[in-house]
Amino acid sequence: MTYDRKYTWSKEFEEEVRTVAKNNGLNIVKTDRINVDDIKLPTERATKICIQKLLSKVNVMTYADEFGQSILLTTDDTTELLICKGWCLGDHLIGLEIEHKNIDKSTFTNLKDSFQNQFDNYKIIWTQLPAERNVPF
Repeated sequence: MTYDRKYTWSKEFEEEVRTVAKNNGLNIVKTDRINVDDIKLPTERATKICIQKLLSKVNVMTYADEFGQSILLTTDDTTELLICKGWCLGDHLIGLEIEHKNIDKSTFTNLKDSFQNQFDNYKIIWTQLPAERNVPF
């Protein structure tokens, strides 16, 4: 139900982000596992996940392990940053949220295009971080 015919494997998520980073002069600072509750999904995808969880509770279908991955990217100016969050279910990347901070408009447009080309089967959620939010390196 939540798996599209064309998806990215969860184990390939970091490599796909690394490709975008390399093509846009970004540096990967760190990667972490995070809680999926910290990742926004498109409404349709979130609804499908809820249905799948419910069906799993009544033993109608299985529900794989869910987990989140976070990849922190910066430019040479460490005040500019992106946090790429991948929502994974088992072996599959289900959704993407990218948080951004202090990125100029033309660079941001290029980054959006690059990520959309790399993850062309996903509706990426873009979230602007407040300027005062600090991200630990």
